[in-house]
Amino acid sequence: MSCVSNQALRVAENFSSIALRMVSSWSSLEGKPCMQDAADAASSAMVSVIGLDSDKVQMLCDAANEEVGNYAVSGGVKGIEVVEAKAKSFKARMTVRLAVAGAFHTSFMEPAVSRLETALAATQIKIPRIPVISNVDAQPHSDPDTIKKILARQVTSPVQWELTVKTLLEKGLKKGYELGPGKVIAGIVKRLDKTAAIENVGA
Repeated sequence: MSCVSNQALRVAENFSSIALRMVSSWSSLEGKPCMQDAADAASSAMVSVIGLDSDKVQMLCDAANEEVGNYAVSGGVKGIEVVEAKAKSFKARMTVRLAVAGAFHTSFMEPAVSRLETALAATQIKIPRIPVISNVDAQPHSDPDTIKKILARQVTSPVQWELTVKTLLEKGLKKGYELGPGKVIAGIVKRLDKTAAIENVGA
């Protein structure tokens, strides 16, 4: 089971000109939806666990792994069902099955990696004006080759969203913005650091 959040890649000026091309390549290479192909290749799913911190969610996933044997909890439907069943015993407030087509950011997406690597190899990425913090390792990166490798890795890697926010705060983030309806992200950031200044910009 992987804990997944969204990542905005357009914080660095360099990416603004290639972001749409890469999103298109990411989702559909050679006329084939590579991420969807990977999702369709196995019975997988995603679930949001609400009310637990990351350490307790990891313990929950470990417990589900023990329960389902060689079924991967990292998106396997049976593993997801065990996570949902055990969540209350870990004092989670609730679980919500996500309306997605597969277990993204897990090993189930491995078939999509090589096709993404091909698209990245044909894409020029310049040294970004502002270092990009990767959701793979929660560290800032500026080397184009490293960024390409990490972009490919993130397809099958858990999203380190909480660590990414902590990295931003540790590096002196003074104010953040949450784009779109709702204030979910702002609330989560506030739980990490009550002094954090997060402004919501509604759609």
